[in-house]
Parts: sequence; C-alpha cells; structure tokens
Amino acid sequence: MSMNRQFLWLAAILAFLLPVAAAAQSLDPAALFPELDGWSRDGKTESFGPDNLYEHIDGAAENFLACGFERLAVQNYVNAGKQSLTAEIYFHGTPENAFAIYASEKPLAGDYLAVGSEGYAEEGVLNFISDAFYVKLNSFDLAPAQSGALPALAEKIVAAIHGRNELPAALAAFPVRGKVAHSERYILNNFLGLDFLGAAFSADYEAPGEKFRLFVMKTKGGDHARALLTRWAALDKGRSAGEMQPGSLTINDPYNGPVRLYWQGAFICGGLGGGEEVDGLLKELAEKLAR
Repeated sequence: MSMNRQFLWLAAILAFLLPVAAAAQSLDPAALFPELDGWSRDGKTESFGPDNLYEHIDGAAENFLACGFERLAVQNYVNAGKQSLTAEIYFHGTPENAFAIYASEKPLAGDYLAVGSEGYAEEGVLNFISDAFYVKLNSFDLAPAQSGALPALAEKIVAAIHGRNELPAALAAFPVRGKVAHSERYILNNFLGLDFLGAAFSADYEAPGEKFRLFVMKTKGGDHARALLTRWAALDKGRSAGEMQPGSLTINDPYNGPVRLYWQGAFICGGLGGGEEVDGLLKELAEKLAR
C-alpha cells in the first residue's frame, strides 16, 4: 500500500471513530437501558447528579465526584420467577475519568472479562467501563438457569453506548516486566497528595525482594514541565537550586521519600521505591510515550 493510500485509510478510520466517541459521550445514561429477554423493567428509571448522588451511594459519593462524575441512571429488572437485577450507568465525562473510578474499585485478582473496554465479574456482580461510562450490574438471587443474564445485559448496554472500547493509551506504555496485573490506576488531582502535581497514571511493580510503583504525568511541555519539577524539587531543602533539564533526576520528597524521575518532552515519568533498575524502566516508559 502506498504512503498516500495509507494516509487516506488512516484518515478515514479516524473520521469514523472520532464522531462515534463524541456521540457516545453525549448520551444520557437513562437512554441506555435495553430490553432483556425474559426480564421486564421494574419501576421507573432513577436519575442522580452530583448534588444528590449521596442519596444512592452514601459514603462512596466523594470517590465518584473526585473522578469527574456527572450523571447516574439506575434501572431495576424483574423476571417471572421474581428474581431481580439492577443496572447502574455512571457517566464520567471522559474515558479517562471513567477508568479512574473503575480502577479505584476493581480487584487485583478477579475474573476479568472482555466486555466494553474492560470488565470483571464477582459473585452476583459484573462491572465494566465503555467509553466515558462506568456500568455496575448486580443480582444476588439468580438461579443457575439465569446466570447469563448479567453478561447478556452488559453486551446490550455496550452496544447501546456504541463508543470506543479501549483503555487509556498511556497504559500501554508501562513496561510489562515486573508489572502487577490489573494494578493500573488513574488519579485525577493532587497526585501523591501534592496539589500542584495534578493527574497521573500509575502501576505497581514487583522485583525480587522489593516492590515499587511507576507513574506518568503529562504536562504542557517545556516551561510548564520545568516549573512543575522546580516546585517539586523546592520541597527538598537540602537540594541546591539549579535549572531543571530533561533526562534523569531524583527528588527527595519529604512526604513521599526519594522519587526517581525521567523528563522527556511533555511527559514526566517517575518511580517510587525500588533500586537502580527503576531508572531503566522509566526511560523505557518515556520512550514509549514519545512514540
């Protein structure tokens, strides 16, 4: 295939995908509940916003609000055997925000499923993300003959969303070697408890005799990245002042301990804990992001 034809092909794919994603993110969660064979809707759809989310999930609302929550719709279903199930569809504005709340609740060890962008099942529960939506399905009194109800409902909701079912691209850049499966997280604000750090993706790692965490933050590049690192380094009272330069550096953060960092372009990659092998992983992470 010629370069021109490759370009046209990619442009056509992007033109197709981007409007779909935008349309999916503008959907009202209440419009996404499908009909389900053998089941009927039990009562009206309930809707909640940031101001009254606590009425439905009192005690957990703050976590959802911190992850960009915008709207929730809840629908109950019932079958002829009087068994019931509940579907909750949370809209978080962006796929990254939806991943943030999903990742904060998902287990490290679980029955992970290829539904939407990613999902997992536990007894009586099936949770997943699709585009900017976090969906929670549950039923704790299903008979064996009805065990497929939650997966069937999940697939129907994914089809109704009709969005992009991909995990955030930054996650693919994390080195595979030593990474703890399903440990990826996304913190939207105040990463490491520092208000000037903003958002970051992170993942946990294990090596013989030690554990550590890698993370990545995307800045506006150049002066913004330098200003952020300068402010961070100022927390280390024993560090001499000097202009930050791209490449490797270590900051002795009085609140989080020594932080190994690698600055390349708009990305600042970091490691908490671990030995010198972290430096190589950080460089690999930065190079993948740059590509």
